[in-house]
Amino acid sequence: MHLEASRRDLGVVAVALLTYFSVCAGPFGSEALVSSCGPLIGLVALLVFPVIYSLPTTMLFAELCSAFPVDSSFCTWVGLALGPSMGFFVGYWSWLASVVDATVYPCLVVDTFVPPDVAWLPRTLYRLGVALVFTIPSLLGIQLVGHALVYLSFFILTPFALLCVVALPRIDAAHWAVVRPDPNWTQLLGLLCWNFRGFDATGAYAGAVADPTRTFPRAMGLALAMTIASYLLPLLAAAGVNDPDYRTWSDGSYPVIATAIGGAGLGAWIALSNTASSFGLYLAETTANGYRLAGMADMGLAPICFATRTGPSGTPRRAILCILAISVGMCLVDFSTILGITNGLSSLTQLVESVAALRLRYIHPDLPRPFQVGLSTPALSVAMVVPIALGGFIVVNQVCLNMTSLAVCSAAILVGVGLRLLVIAPPEAASDPECTHLLAPSSVSIDLELREPVAPCIPP
Repeated sequence: MHLEASRRDLGVVAVALLTYFSVCAGPFGSEALVSSCGPLIGLVALLVFPVIYSLPTTMLFAELCSAFPVDSSFCTWVGLALGPSMGFFVGYWSWLASVVDATVYPCLVVDTFVPPDVAWLPRTLYRLGVALVFTIPSLLGIQLVGHALVYLSFFILTPFALLCVVALPRIDAAHWAVVRPDPNWTQLLGLLCWNFRGFDATGAYAGAVADPTRTFPRAMGLALAMTIASYLLPLLAAAGVNDPDYRTWSDGSYPVIATAIGGAGLGAWIALSNTASSFGLYLAETTANGYRLAGMADMGLAPICFATRTGPSGTPRRAILCILAISVGMCLVDFSTILGITNGLSSLTQLVESVAALRLRYIHPDLPRPFQVGLSTPALSVAMVVPIALGGFIVVNQVCLNMTSLAVCSAAILVGVGLRLLVIAPPEAASDPECTHLLAPSSVSIDLELREPVAPCIPP
């Protein structure tokens, strides 16, 4: 299997939207950023947090993805920095957390439109049907997914732009200066980390990105700017009007806020755009998960059957169908108890990726980096103190949130250890020349055809 030039056709806009929908997919879920500590603290936090947390992490990921432009790029550079086993675990944690997270969205769509008293069988059939329909674009190619996300983004964001316009005459700037007398700092910090996680998903399909040196930094910068604007502007408008009172806001309050400010029609549009957001999240995550699994198979970190790609764009349909099968299976059960996997493992993944990316600056200073963050290694180390410290906090907070989360995350990690020991052959030949192509800059043609053994594509 060769990485042909035809596979590399994702440009800046497509990569930016795939990243945006993996992180945000609209302002939904941001309401409690204001209600937790009040408008002043929440809005200031939305300006400061992305600069000190997301910006250095995102640009560092862009640096490494441009240096290793292969599917599941993060497995490669984490393995190079921390050893091949950690490369496997990062891929496994990331894939499992994202697959579990994606299965939620078909269920949310069905639960939005189907009354709660509908029997289990028809409700389950509806969920299965939605999951199947949602997966079709991913099977048809990542280019189609990119085009679909363009239209989805317009549909999702247009009512929020209208909300901002309608709110303008009613805004009282004094409302922005309010601080809640009983602020919930832990909730605010957790929400900030949660709402700005997921930028590393770009590395899942790095092998399909055209001109990685140019595309990654621009696309990830654009995705970050879109995410900040999506959260900040509607919250500025809603908090400025403060109807209903900000203390009543929680996840899912935007339709109520929009109805109060712009009428029932605007509220209904935003409620419908929430469904479109769920579709976009599922589409982006399922597509990334397919490429993530295929990339791991390329490296010998997953069964080789999932490395197969078909069609002119090299779509990993076997990997995507595997993910669909998991989604279908989870639609049959009440899986709320295992959602702790998503929060805990995704936070752990991003923490390990950040540490590994920074470590590479020290142990491989001469590694070809077609795009490089414009900071010296000591300055970058200082910039990464806050992201790594907050990453550690959120991992502990999510994994130890309750006994269920602790048990489920521990079980998932142990399963990963078992897979590494029993299923995946450990890499041999530390200096195998077949793996040296992974250190090549993006301008070099990358051949992913692996001869025997399949495994050694991550240097120890």
